[in-house]
Amino acid sequence: MFATMKLRLKLVIIGCLLVVLPQTIVGVITFFQNRSTLKFTIDETIRQAYADLDYKLKSFHSLIASHQEVNEKDVKSALNVAREYVFHGGGFSLDERMVNWDAINQSSFASSKQELPRMKLGNSWLGQISDPATPVPVVDRVQETLSVTCTIFQRMNVSGDMLRVATNVIKKDGTRAIGTFLPSVEPDGKPNPVIAAIIKGETFTGRSYVVNNWYVAAYEPIRDAGNKIIGMLYVGIPIERLKSLRQSIQDIQVGKTGYAWVLDSKGYYVISKDGKRDGEDISATKDENGNLFVMELVSKAKTLKPGEIGELHYPWKNIGEPKARMKVSRFIYYAPWDWVIGVGTYTDEFMDTATRLEASANQSSIILLSVLIVSLVAAVLIWMVVAKRITQPIIMLTDAAERMSMGDLSMKIETLSKDEIGTLAKAIKRMQNSLKMAMDRMQKQKQKQA
Repeated sequence: MFATMKLRLKLVIIGCLLVVLPQTIVGVITFFQNRSTLKFTIDETIRQAYADLDYKLKSFHSLIASHQEVNEKDVKSALNVAREYVFHGGGFSLDERMVNWDAINQSSFASSKQELPRMKLGNSWLGQISDPATPVPVVDRVQETLSVTCTIFQRMNVSGDMLRVATNVIKKDGTRAIGTFLPSVEPDGKPNPVIAAIIKGETFTGRSYVVNNWYVAAYEPIRDAGNKIIGMLYVGIPIERLKSLRQSIQDIQVGKTGYAWVLDSKGYYVISKDGKRDGEDISATKDENGNLFVMELVSKAKTLKPGEIGELHYPWKNIGEPKARMKVSRFIYYAPWDWVIGVGTYTDEFMDTATRLEASANQSSIILLSVLIVSLVAAVLIWMVVAKRITQPIIMLTDAAERMSMGDLSMKIETLSKDEIGTLAKAIKRMQNSLKMAMDRMQKQKQKQA
């Protein structure tokens, strides 16, 4: 097929191939190399983004763990101080005289009448003081010295229910929380870990629910002269009042709009963004697909090993936004406080750098393709002109040769080029002149013969 083509077309095709083919090869190599580089860059960007997310989460986790450690040491020290005050006050004992209590279970709020021996410090009955303005021995002194809560519990029964008979813990109504008791069995039927430790004669240190809040707490048994456990001594620091911890958590930034958060295992916000939803029950919150993603997240978190990181993706639509966007949350379960601690952000923000890189690579591919197309068009136009300039004299000389073969020597043969075509034109012109001379000689001979 190529052999039957006209010379001009052959020149255009060959010229275009000489221009475009190298560019195409370079372009293809560049395209695939750019794609390979882009994939590596995007993968590395995503890895770095996840690494940054996990770094913040682990720092978050370490911050809470360090607070737990420091505060456990503080409450142990405070318990030592409280024990000293008890010792100097003469120690605890039970009087033969009885006193009535309206005992309220702090978990179920169930109330019952209880008649118990009066608990004394030295020779003095602790009383039933609910007014914060009325001094109470030991507990108020501990609070004045160390700014921690302190309670003296009296054992109510064989199972180990513990009644607050003297405390500086304040209820929501502004009175001391005497008369409330810590049950030996939780509402879910599980043994209370605090009382389980006390009944064994051990000291409990850790997270504990006190009246209406969670505390970092320490408890130790109170024994009478016969070494019988008759109550327990408590000191604690409300977790909710660890202002430096809360502020540090709220200051954590993740991407453009991401943030750190804390949930408990029931789906309540412990620490929310800017603290605006603290204490709110979000267990029934659904994502855009109707899934209860909060409880799914909590459920996953509770299966994690200590320090292990979990992940959940879910579509979320904020009020005023036109459509849902995917969010990613990375989280750790901190068992000592029953906290699910996490960080989260929208994946489009998470992938912002990778998206911009991909857009830049796509733009580069478009530019590369555009250059290739422009080069092809330019090559076609240039080689059409070049081919015309090359072939037009050849066509003219071919036509002249044809006419000369038919005896027509009248055409004018001229060319200004000094290349091979010019040489050919001169040769044909010499041949034309030679033929003319030969024709003239023949004509003259004929005339002489005539």
